[in-house]
Amino acid sequence: MLTIHSRGLNRHEFARRDFLQIGLLGPLALSWPAYEQARAGDAARQTSFGRARRCILVFLNGGPSHLDLWDMKPDAPAEVRGELSSIATNVPGIRISELLPMTARCVDKFKIVRSVTHNAPVHTTAVYTMLTGTYHLTPTIDQTRVRPEDHPHLGSIVACHHGWRDKLPPFVCLPTLFAAPPVEGIWPGQTAGFLGPRFDPLVVPGDKQSARFALPSVELPADVDDERLAARRSLLSTLNHSFASSDTRRLFSIQDELNDRAFSLVGASALARAINLSLEAEAVRDRYGSHLFGQGLLLARRLAEAGVPLVTVYWIDPTPAGEGGGEYDSHGRIYWHMRHRLVPPTDRALSALVTDLAERGLLRDTLLVVIGEFGRTPRLNQQAGRDHWPHAQSILLAGAGISGGSIYGATDRLGAHPIDRPVTPPDLGQTILHLLGVPADFELNDRLGRPILASRGRVLPDLLV
Repeated sequence: MLTIHSRGLNRHEFARRDFLQIGLLGPLALSWPAYEQARAGDAARQTSFGRARRCILVFLNGGPSHLDLWDMKPDAPAEVRGELSSIATNVPGIRISELLPMTARCVDKFKIVRSVTHNAPVHTTAVYTMLTGTYHLTPTIDQTRVRPEDHPHLGSIVACHHGWRDKLPPFVCLPTLFAAPPVEGIWPGQTAGFLGPRFDPLVVPGDKQSARFALPSVELPADVDDERLAARRSLLSTLNHSFASSDTRRLFSIQDELNDRAFSLVGASALARAINLSLEAEAVRDRYGSHLFGQGLLLARRLAEAGVPLVTVYWIDPTPAGEGGGEYDSHGRIYWHMRHRLVPPTDRALSALVTDLAERGLLRDTLLVVIGEFGRTPRLNQQAGRDHWPHAQSILLAGAGISGGSIYGATDRLGAHPIDRPVTPPDLGQTILHLLGVPADFELNDRLGRPILASRGRVLPDLLV
């Protein structure tokens, strides 16, 4: 590999010396624009590392239609473009769906990435791929279950790197871990995988009807004060070590960490205060919407503000799905579902969140990521819906120094495949981890103690500016 050392020279000094020498390499020579681009990329990587103190990851379960939201094709045939029109935004030249009028007024804060692509056409493996930044071993097999060797969620990687600080968990998800038939249990990719339960997210459950959240019960009995609690904790640790043989030492070590996590929740006033949405002004709560998703994004902002490094919010339908759809998975009557169930609450909550972060001065060091598991098919099906399409999807990025009011990548005229700057889940995951201060060479240990790279992607410098 050729390494270029500038030795502090300016552009003209470099051009007189090193660039002429590089020219002698013939086919291996770098053009001046390529060198400039590489140097700009290195600078972006160096200045952006750890720029995000926190991340809010919004996951729109089901797979939103990029063709009807962020990457509309008004000149395509009717069976591709659908029945929605685009509207102008507060950034000249950028148009988005007519169903997103509130977000249109704050597009200057978002980078719209239109070229995300992967190989998993079914929900379970696609969710895994997007949340872990790692390709699933069997991407086309539906009903995939959680496996002990699963790669961890990006939040669990952050948890492993950051650890608990000031009684605050490093990774929180809400309002639940996503599960749906016919898969038994939760879908893969949402937990710590091979890292084990010590790095699983703290789940803050929310009630769909009341849109209220509550911590798991960790209240102490009335007769247990801080001194007695500390004594019990010490005794528990001593007993664990006394009974643990060499063969079970690792299991007891994990149990000790889980106990420590539970004890940390006791008296975690900052966490309890963050979850208490009644402390917010009524006008602020109304701004996000009274449904579970809206209040969940408000809670995510409060948790991030309190110091939680990564919060994942899963979309949960505020109303019954009805025929043809479930979450954002609209195989039939897609425009009825988008108009009446899906997009209005999303539009309101997302615009409220990004505006709230900006007004509070949090957006400069908070990374906001809005993704789903895949996009939808370019052509409408016979049920007036769109099916799964992993080959192209649009996502949103905001904050942490990322330039808003911009478009990254592009798809072809039918919205079927990227034709400019494709983004893979491993590269997206590595870029997110980079912004959060996790080094590219950070290694995890699997269940057998073997080192595994946290991410095998590469940082995309163009996404960082």
